[in-house]
Amino acid sequence: MNKLQLILSFHNHQPVGNFDHVLEDCYRKAYLPFLELLLDHPRFRCVLHYSGDLLLWMQKQHPESIDMIRTLVHEDRVELLSGGIYEPILSVLPEKDRVMQIAELSGFIKKHIGYAPKGMWLAERVWEPQMPRFIARAGIEYLPIDDYHFKLTGLEDGDLLGYYTTEDEGHTVSIFPGSEKLRYLIPFRGIDEILSYFREVSMRGGSPLLTMADDGEKFGVWPKTYKHCYEDRWLDNFITAIEENSDWIETTTFKDYHAKFPPVGRVYLPTASYREMGEWALPSEAGLEYEFVLEQLGKVVGEKSKGLLRGSIWRSFMVKYPEANHMHKRMCMISRKVHSAYDKDARKGRGALTELWKGQCNDAYWHGIFGGLYLPHLRSALYRHLLKAEALAGDILKKRQVVEHADFDCDGFKDIVLDTKELTLVATEKGGSLTELSLKKQAVNLFDIISRRPEAYHAKIAKASDTAAEGTKTIHDQISVKEEGLVEYLVYDGYRRSSLLDHFFPHGTTLQDVRRSEQEELGDFIGGPYTMKKETQGKDFILGFSRLGRAGQNRMKIDKTVTVSEQHGLKIDYRLDGIFSGLFAVEMNMSLLGSPHSRIRAGGMTTEIRSSSVQDDIRRFSLGDSYLDLNVDYAFGQNISLWHYPVETISLSEQGIERLYQGTSFLFVYPVELMGKKKLGFTISFGGVKK
Repeated sequence: MNKLQLILSFHNHQPVGNFDHVLEDCYRKAYLPFLELLLDHPRFRCVLHYSGDLLLWMQKQHPESIDMIRTLVHEDRVELLSGGIYEPILSVLPEKDRVMQIAELSGFIKKHIGYAPKGMWLAERVWEPQMPRFIARAGIEYLPIDDYHFKLTGLEDGDLLGYYTTEDEGHTVSIFPGSEKLRYLIPFRGIDEILSYFREVSMRGGSPLLTMADDGEKFGVWPKTYKHCYEDRWLDNFITAIEENSDWIETTTFKDYHAKFPPVGRVYLPTASYREMGEWALPSEAGLEYEFVLEQLGKVVGEKSKGLLRGSIWRSFMVKYPEANHMHKRMCMISRKVHSAYDKDARKGRGALTELWKGQCNDAYWHGIFGGLYLPHLRSALYRHLLKAEALAGDILKKRQVVEHADFDCDGFKDIVLDTKELTLVATEKGGSLTELSLKKQAVNLFDIISRRPEAYHAKIAKASDTAAEGTKTIHDQISVKEEGLVEYLVYDGYRRSSLLDHFFPHGTTLQDVRRSEQEELGDFIGGPYTMKKETQGKDFILGFSRLGRAGQNRMKIDKTVTVSEQHGLKIDYRLDGIFSGLFAVEMNMSLLGSPHSRIRAGGMTTEIRSSSVQDDIRRFSLGDSYLDLNVDYAFGQNISLWHYPVETISLSEQGIERLYQGTSFLFVYPVELMGKKKLGFTISFGGVKK
């Protein structure tokens, strides 16, 4: 008798840099009870994927889980999938890293599980047409992708009850369409409803295949799912129901189905991810329009509407979030250095490769229902690994100072990247600003900060409640807030929060005006193009910016230089030339993400870096962080007013909408009555925390 073939594939992943207590909680609530349940059901077969960083953590902290996985695999009850070892978006990696990351995880599984995987998990199911070439080169024969990809080619549900082949330049792989419908049914709806759907599909005759490929964390970690899946026994009852209907349902694996059944046909998929990702990648206004149109279209054509309406593509996150684009382009730059070092000395270069691959983990490069880019500890982890990779590669290549002058971030403005043994400095002619200042010893980017910008879900905050509705829902269908009054923090920046930004404010402007983005900007220097030049004097590197613009109704010229010295840090010199009465302010946005307990010391007072205050008539202040063993000292040539306030975003994660501290904005404010030329300046030096 022909049976309904059912592949249930579970993807388990934790971002590089996530807190250890979070991993422990996930292990206790999802990973361990899921494995224990599988061991209790010897007739049930499924597919598992663990990202490499999670596998390495489990091997170290809970080796019993590796033993359990090994038992399930060797008894042919579980198929284990490979993938990029540190869960990157493969299509946006340099090609060498794509193949090597897959091979690295496959090698780990072969060594520690005793199984050679032929299938893989595609991170966030981000597909681009050239991918079969490098996937096949990595020894992979098949993988699951969402059915949404297939429907964009015109295929319908009835066409997706098997698998297809696709190719690029003759390199062929097989692709299995994962059901979006099953993603929303399991484990959130009643078992009878799910079995009814299985029966409906089985009635088509033959041996139709249904595939679900989704996150393992939805079985215990997502809100209310631990009680639902384990305490209320939903998952146990679901597996038991499948076993009791084994006369017409057969659970199988990609490996066995691929060997037993031929493909349905050949298909060429467009660039896409799962449907929700396309919505998240849209600008906020377009995201709201998408949601509205999808709702209206659904009233007319039902579920089919989801296949008719398309959002953006994953790469659009690098437009939506310039900070993500910056990280990505720095990653590509560092990858070139690392591979040059690896080619020169493979033994020493191995460590640099591992650090690079950790810095390619996808989570902090984008944002959707998960915190992603907005989570400071994830961004700082990526920078930490990338900077370690850059430093290790530099030691092998013996290049102590490298200057690159080009549009490194591909935004149409020229950039200069200075890479020394001690630091990396990135400058752009856009706004005459600095977009990165990374210290190699501490492996931290001091300018790693996120601008406050609108998100589509901000419109829902007023409607959200602190307590989610009764019942267990997918995180796509619920929204909650983690504290009262978040609407008061919905403040948006009109520019990217880089550093060395030049403001002209009228007299009477206050810190609160700036914090609320309500200040009047009298100049046209924010975001305006500066001319940029570079030179070296001995061991010092000198970067010059110049712009002729306006301040108020008058012309104003700004010339500023940044001198980078190995011994003395940074020296910044300004020359203003024009007529202006008001406040001139230099904005620096700083983020010491190594610790939440960084301190500001100014005027004999010590305050938390997250504080907001104005301190007049000072010539020095410092930022200290004992975790990083770092002190950043500022010294000024004349008295200034120091304004500072925390930059906080309102962002969404699977646990709800929350307020997150991203960094601190410092403004060095000079009251000026300018009738000609004026010189200003300050220095930035770096040292260890004073004991």
